[in-house]
Amino acid sequence: MPSLPGILGRVLDAAAEFSASAALSVLREACQQAGFSSDGAELLRIGENAIFQLASAPIVVRIGRSADRLPRVQRELCVARWLAAAKVPAVLVDDEIDQPLMVDGHPVSFWHAVTGGAPTPTHIDLARLLAAYHATPDCPCDLDTFEPLRISESRLAKAEGVDPGDLGFLHGRVADLTSQFEHLEFALPRGPIHGDAHTKNLLTDHGQVVLIDFEAAAIGPREWDLLPTSIAVQRYGLPEEQYQEFAAAYGFDVRTWDGYPVLREIRELTMTTWIMQNVLESKAIAAEFALRVACLRERDYERAWHFF
Repeated sequence: MPSLPGILGRVLDAAAEFSASAALSVLREACQQAGFSSDGAELLRIGENAIFQLASAPIVVRIGRSADRLPRVQRELCVARWLAAAKVPAVLVDDEIDQPLMVDGHPVSFWHAVTGGAPTPTHIDLARLLAAYHATPDCPCDLDTFEPLRISESRLAKAEGVDPGDLGFLHGRVADLTSQFEHLEFALPRGPIHGDAHTKNLLTDHGQVVLIDFEAAAIGPREWDLLPTSIAVQRYGLPEEQYQEFAAAYGFDVRTWDGYPVLREIRELTMTTWIMQNVLESKAIAAEFALRVACLRERDYERAWHFF
């Protein structure tokens, strides 16, 4: 495989625009290289990645937004293999393919599709899987030190179709929260974290709930992995009882930690810049971005958000 500097030098500009139609073109070429047919593939989601379910084989294809995501995809593959070796229930890599592939400036990875069906993943499942993940020793992967606001900085630098006033406000929040994060004292030990731990990153495979999506894995505070469930109480209507079950199953209530308000603001800022990337895709996404920015401006921590 070509070196990352060589890849970046040739293709970084080609990945400036990432849309569903552009991702489909990459999918066709990647599948051809891997020996699959892309006919009838279904786009499941587009964000940091475009995720397709193949119709021709029980395979899910993840296409990274740009060439600079290549190290993250390599880490994701490594973490999945590490968890599989440790018997932690997780989605499986298709190891019959030498991957990731690089296609037109996009890193592409191939994963075994899960069967779906019962049981429906719950917040208790998430807590138990996070506890197992956090307890798994000897991670062989070259994980970065957790820097929660670095990715928001990158997204803001590439933002298109966003009001300059909103961009200025978000840049200011990144700077302020970066300073506050540096002074936090954490209650839990540092170590490998999932990085984006919520129930949408759980699936059911042959009757077992499994963890997916390790692209944001890093070495950092375990509190970060507990935030999405606590935020879901206010933003997405998760019943308080379910949150209490989650905290009990994991063994720690992150809301009791003194640094929780700061880390929550950081998490909600990253959630806002994530959806910002697709404001040109639809009016619904643009409206949701505007809602989230308004909440951040007003320090409104109760208004409901919509999950995309």
